[in-house]
Amino acid sequence: MKRFILGTALGIASAVATNAAGWAQVQADVDDPDLFDTDEVVVSATRLGALDADELTIASSVLTETEIEARGQQYVSDLLRSMPGIAISASGSRGNLTQIRVRGAEANHVVVIIDGVEVANPSDGGFDLSGLRAQDIVRIEVLRGEQSALYGSDAVAGVINVVTRAGNTAERWQASVEGGSRGTLEGQASAVIPIGTAALSVNGNAFRTDGFDISGLGGEKDGSTSETINVGLNAVRFGGARFDAKFAHSNVNADFDSGSPLRDTSDTLEAGTTTARGDVRFKTGVIDHKIGLGHLERRTDTKSPTGTSRSVGERTTASWAAGLTRETDKFTLLGEFERETYSNSPNSVDPDGKAENDTAAIAAEYRRTLGPATLTASGRYDSNDLFDDAVTWRLGAAYDFSWEGRLRGSVGTGIKNPTLIELFGFFPASNFIGNPDLDPEKSIGVNVGYQQTIGAFEGSVDLFYSELQDEIDGFVFNGVSSVRNLERDSTRQGVELEASYTLGTVRLSGSATFLDSDQGDVEEQRRPDMLASATIDWDATDRLRLSAYADHTGSQLDSDFSTFPAPRVTLDAFTLVGARAAYAVGDHATVSLRGENLFDADYQEVFGYASPGRAVFAGLALDF
Repeated sequence: MKRFILGTALGIASAVATNAAGWAQVQADVDDPDLFDTDEVVVSATRLGALDADELTIASSVLTETEIEARGQQYVSDLLRSMPGIAISASGSRGNLTQIRVRGAEANHVVVIIDGVEVANPSDGGFDLSGLRAQDIVRIEVLRGEQSALYGSDAVAGVINVVTRAGNTAERWQASVEGGSRGTLEGQASAVIPIGTAALSVNGNAFRTDGFDISGLGGEKDGSTSETINVGLNAVRFGGARFDAKFAHSNVNADFDSGSPLRDTSDTLEAGTTTARGDVRFKTGVIDHKIGLGHLERRTDTKSPTGTSRSVGERTTASWAAGLTRETDKFTLLGEFERETYSNSPNSVDPDGKAENDTAAIAAEYRRTLGPATLTASGRYDSNDLFDDAVTWRLGAAYDFSWEGRLRGSVGTGIKNPTLIELFGFFPASNFIGNPDLDPEKSIGVNVGYQQTIGAFEGSVDLFYSELQDEIDGFVFNGVSSVRNLERDSTRQGVELEASYTLGTVRLSGSATFLDSDQGDVEEQRRPDMLASATIDWDATDRLRLSAYADHTGSQLDSDFSTFPAPRVTLDAFTLVGARAAYAVGDHATVSLRGENLFDADYQEVFGYASPGRAVFAGLALDF
């Protein structure tokens, strides 16, 4: 079947080449960069082009550049707290493991994309947000619910699409510096340089902080540093084709404490991530095309008094998408190939061992508009080397009422393939062995939502229910640990609310999530029963902008691994409050002052790990 899928894709590509003379004007995903500062389109809701918000039949949220600037936060993980359905689990200070859980799913059940490249670590299938800075981010999109019909494995609970300035073509020069509490200092410079109708974009960021003792025992501070470089070559036109390319590299160094119970140690982690992407868009007759190549390398080096270890995960992807759009119909066909590899050292079992899996997929999506109604259907077939092939699907419908209300609903399936660590192990020193007989995790979910616009007010409510089968979980047997598929299903259900209101120069927005997540009849861990967020943004004068936010995380369960068997503990609810003031000095400079955790909340998101207290930062930004 894999040969058939690849052969089909190559055959279509050959047909495209023979029709090159018929290429027409390029159809970029979003031709107008101003659309990135609006929530009226959602790029990630389709694999080719973009969709108007009133075409969606699924639950989605967007953070625009204006909203990101208003909150003024340093990390993408903090920005995500403002969006419904997303829980954050940070293991102490900045630079240490930070996981996201969407709608009560596992941390590796969401696809995270940055500038068109999936960035989850191929070794464990999860994405660590600890080093993802927010300074260069202009847009964040979140699709909630099963999205595997278009995005394949990992999209059990949704998709998070992060867009940086790397795709811009309008000339712009920027620089900023910010410093404050805990010896924190950050500098950034970026430029978009037009080259004819194309543009070269460059962004560099450097960050450091002394941090704090994440063990909470009064020991040495656990600091971190990071450096990031992004380079993009955008909108290079050749004939009727448009070429875009992006290269990025980041390096994070962090101190951390370890042990059970957690002790004040001198462990360090260095994580390097390199991504590269290139794509071409063109048109043959009435068919739009997009061909893309992408690569990710994630390297982690861990050093502790007891030894060192290194792991390297890589993912290479190739995709082709073709779309046909008519007045009431849109059809998209997708072919995709992915290779993932993983190695770990030291590895006494197989010193040269390198786990590898190839996946080929073909997918299709159909949309039809019938007056006020929208109907969607999508399906995908994945052929895997190491485990069972998978078929996923999604159906959706929406109806626009005359009173500016919109009712929408969808039902679909998700798939999560076993990770390379789960299959092969490669951690003999920890007595962990892989399980090559694992089955993929499978999910089915339904979502019903309603949106309403009344003047300057916009609000939505979503009710969701998902059921996960064959969940992969760890177990211990005769001193050797491994993983297995659980027999009991995991269910996640809840309600999400989201609203915004604009009154003159004041903008209000907020969200709330109520969640019940159980494995069998047992409540799952690190799933807060309630999440809530509110933001106010006020243009006080032509030059002064004031904003404030409050993010609430409800109580949740975790495990105390200092004893065996690890008993369950309850982590208390907490609320984080922040504020920012920005003043424009002339036409090109802005000074800012902001505070985080202003009420100095004492909280834990992972049991045993302390969290940062009150902090204040001052900054200067230049924009030409």
